[in-house]
Amino acid sequence: MDLKIEGGNFVLGPTGLPQRAEGLEELLQCAKLRIALRRGEFPYDREAGSTFWLWDPGEEHAWERAVALANEALAGLAGVRAVSARAVQAGVAFTIQTPLGEGEATVWKAMAAS
Repeated sequence: MDLKIEGGNFVLGPTGLPQRAEGLEELLQCAKLRIALRRGEFPYDREAGSTFWLWDPGEEHAWERAVALANEALAGLAGVRAVSARAVQAGVAFTIQTPLGEGEATVWKAMAAS
């Protein structure tokens, strides 16, 4: 079990202690962190993360490439994969399939106005 994180902060429960993320919520949170983390920046595992930060939404086949970059980061999570990506106000929302079900992980990415 992981601690629940929103907006870069731990989510506190009614007792003031950090809440736990479990099941599908935990897998989606882990997927989001793996996609958002720049590969090579985590000192304890230089292979963790992705190169999604290099993604250009204006390039040809941009959304297919976004999914491919996400899946590169998710390779270490058994049965977890990105199946689609779309623009949202906060960045890019990835649809993530897991052994526990499907959900969405939104990763912030500055996007050029279209």
